[in-house]
This record gives sequence, structure tokens and C-alpha cells, in this order.
Amino acid sequence: MWFLLLACSEYDVVSDPKDPPAGEEEEELLPSVLVSPDAVQLGVTCGEGSSTLIVESVGDAALTVESLRLEGGWSADTSALPLLLDPGQSWSVDLTGSGEGKARIKTDDPTTPLVEIPLSSTSNTAPLLTVLTPTSGDVLSSGSTDFTASVADDLDLPEAVALSWTSDVDGLLGSDPAGSDGIAHYLWDPALRSAGNHTTTLTATDSCGAQTSTQVVFCQDQGYTADNLDLATWHFEGSAHWDSFNSWVELTPNAGDQSGTAFQTASTVPANNVVISFSFFVSGGSGADGISLTALDSSRMTGFVGTAGGGIGYQNLPGWSIEVDTWYNAELNDPTTEDHVSIHFDGAAANVRAWAALPDMEDGAWHEMVVEVVAPNVKVAIDGVTYLDQPVPGNYNFPAYVGFTAATGGSTNYHLIDALTVTEYVCGG
Repeated sequence: MWFLLLACSEYDVVSDPKDPPAGEEEEELLPSVLVSPDAVQLGVTCGEGSSTLIVESVGDAALTVESLRLEGGWSADTSALPLLLDPGQSWSVDLTGSGEGKARIKTDDPTTPLVEIPLSSTSNTAPLLTVLTPTSGDVLSSGSTDFTASVADDLDLPEAVALSWTSDVDGLLGSDPAGSDGIAHYLWDPALRSAGNHTTTLTATDSCGAQTSTQVVFCQDQGYTADNLDLATWHFEGSAHWDSFNSWVELTPNAGDQSGTAFQTASTVPANNVVISFSFFVSGGSGADGISLTALDSSRMTGFVGTAGGGIGYQNLPGWSIEVDTWYNAELNDPTTEDHVSIHFDGAAANVRAWAALPDMEDGAWHEMVVEVVAPNVKVAIDGVTYLDQPVPGNYNFPAYVGFTAATGGSTNYHLIDALTVTEYVCGG
């Protein structure tokens, strides 16, 4: 009996390339999400803010973007959701809104299924604006006035905010921007503006077009200053002239027997309702004779020069005169041997209507004098001290050229005038 013996051998097993190695499990392919930016902080914006979120699939498997929910005052077009993104693909979504909010993005990322992005945007507001000077109810003198205002904005630097000053009477005044300190300036020159009541509006406009306006109501008195007068409007006689080097009026040099007068003839002012301020210098010599402020009656005048010497150049001129006398003249009935201020009408130097003693005016210094006439009351202050403030009967009802006179005799002084301001009360005084 024959037996067939078959040899048995092992067969090699060929593995599938996709199968994991023996003893290892197959690695699962997972989706993953990346959202950028991780926060939206827009600061101040013109109207609603806007930004773009990018949702990107960064895993090994396709990512499903299931939903996008927005909190706060924010919105977006989510009509494309749900959305499948292959690895490497992204989806951009535009957001708009203002205030504080949050974007909540839900996906099938097993690690981070919910991504929250904080949102922040502040809608621009109109500039903050305050007029500092002038204030409502102010009466402006004949000198220039510095209009000032404070400006602030939540978006722009102060100097980037557009400004416009306008008057209901004179129209556009100026548009200079504020400085980096937030203070805006406009120099109001009454010589270029109408007298009387004004409502002035200051408007501020930022780069978003947001505007703020504020108003101030004031009154501009009529008048002028020496600085805004053409020299051709001055009438000089005798030794008086304009010292162009020093920019003041010299009525007399430091010499004997001099007489000078200087009157501004561009316009007249009512002699019964005016305030006049100026600076004077009466020093440098042996001490004579003094100066006068004279409101010259333009309807009765025959010239601009009165008697010299103790007449101080105003004697016999029609109108009223207020003299600062620095030399005693007994023949003119001077009320004191000391320096004094006195009031006279129609050039009557020997007829003192009111007077007050003064400290030494020949002290080598400039002195400031303010004369306020609201007829019949006359107020005179020198260097801030009031020496006269009382009714003084006399003729005030005439149109006047405002000017100055001075004279020397045997004794001498420089007689100088500077910083003249003349104001006619049209605002009620």
C-alpha cells in the first residue's frame, strides 16, 4: 500500500498598503478650524465698523462650518451656512456693527467645536466744542479781541478738526484750525468788522463729517486803535510827528518853546459818549509843561493848534480837554503846584472845571490813562487809579476829532503818546 505524503509549507501573507502595521490601529483623519483674526477691535469708526473674519480648514479631513451667531449690534450674511471646507480651503465673512459684541462660530472640529471672537467698535460722535472768549453779553472795545475755543474729538486730533467762525452780520470770519493743545484762536479786528450786535457761530467738523456748532452773542462798540489807523489820517502840526522808529507820536522833543498837536481825522466820535485810553510819557527834561487829551469840536474848529507854553497847545481850541499839567502856572489859575489832572472846556486853560492832584508824572516812566465820558459824568484813571469820577457840567454835544496837544516853554520834557484806543459807546455803555 502506497501512501502519498504531501509536504506542507506556509504561505506568505501579503498585506494591503492601506492597512496599518501589525499591532497598530489606523490613524483617524480629523477636521480642524482656524479663525482669524482672533479679536476685532476697531476703535472709533465713522458710523458702523466693518471687518472680515476668515474661517479656514486646517485639518486632514473636510471641515463643516455649521453656524455663525453674532451677539451685540453686529450682523453678517450667513446664508452660505452650513458649509463644507476641504483641507486648505477657507471662507470669508464680512461683519458690520458697533458696540461690544461676539462672533460664535460652530464647526465639527472635535477639539474646538465652538470658536468665540470678541468684537468691538465705537461709532464716531461729533466734536466737543466750547467758546471760551468772548462770552455771551460781552461788549467788545475798539482793540482787537482774541476769540478762543476748546476743541476735542474722539476720532481726530484737535488740529485735524475743521473750524469755521461766522457772523450773522459780517459772514465768514476765519477758519484757522486749533493747535495740538486743543485751543483755537481767531483774532477779531474791530476795524474790519461792523459795530453793533453780532451772533457769532463756531462750527467744528471732524473727518467723518460729524458737526458741532455753538454760538456767542456780543456787541462791538465803534472805535479805533492807533495800530489800525493809516498815518494819512493823522493831522500833525508844530513839533508833533510820528516817530516811525519807536512807533509812537512825539508831540515835543526835549527842547524849549515847542508846541505840537496830533489829531486823528479819519472819523469823528460823539464827544458825550466815548472812552479813550492811551499811554503817555512826560519826562527827560527840566520839567514842563504837560499834555492834553482834547476832543476837538469839528463843527466849530478853525485850526488844530492852540496856545503854547502853559496853554499846553489846547488853549483856545473848541471842545473839551483833559490836561496832565506838570508845571505850575499861577497866571492860569493852576489849582496846585503839584502835578495834576484837570478838565477844561473850549480851550479855557485858566478855567478849571474839575481837578485832582497826581503823583510825580515826570518819573521817567510810561503811564496809562483812561478817560471815560458819559456826559455829564467824566471819569479819569491813571495807572489804574481813579482820580476823577463825577458830573462835570459843560458842552459835550458835538462831533469830535480825538487828539493830543503838548508844549514846553523855558523848561522842557519829551511829550510822547502811544497805544491809543478810542471807543464810541454804541452798545449801551
